[in-house]
Amino acid sequence: MSEKNLLVDDEPNVLESMQRQLRNRFDVKSAQSGEEALEVLRTGGPFALIVSDMRMPGMDGVQLLSLVKDMYPDTVRIMLTGNADQETAVEAVNAGQIFRFLSKPCSTATLATALALAARHYRLIIA
Repeated sequence: MSEKNLLVDDEPNVLESMQRQLRNRFDVKSAQSGEEALEVLRTGGPFALIVSDMRMPGMDGVQLLSLVKDMYPDTVRIMLTGNADQETAVEAVNAGQIFRFLSKPCSTATLATALALAARHYRLIIA
C-alpha cells in the first residue's frame, strides 16, 4: 500500500463509496474536479495512478488525463465513466493515453484489480 492513488469524480457519494471500498488495500486520495485534482497532484505527489470520471463540470476527464499525461508522465491513467460510448473511449485512449477504460457501475473487484495492475505498471515505469 505504498503508492498513492487519486480518485476524481464530481459526485461526492461516488468518491466516498470508492474510498470506502478501496481504503484497506490502497492509499487513496480524492478530488471533486479536474482543477482540484491538478492541485492535489501538485502538492501531494507523486501519485502512481489517477482514476477520473469523464463527465465533470469545467474540465472533463479526457482534458484532465491529457494534462496529467503531459505534466506527470509516470502517473498511470484510468478512465471510469457512466457514459461508455465509443467516441469517449477513443478520445480517452488517444488524448489521455489511458491504461484502462472502466464503465460505471464498476464492481469493487474490477476496480481493485485495475488499481493493482496499474500499480504494477507504475512500478515498471519508474524502475
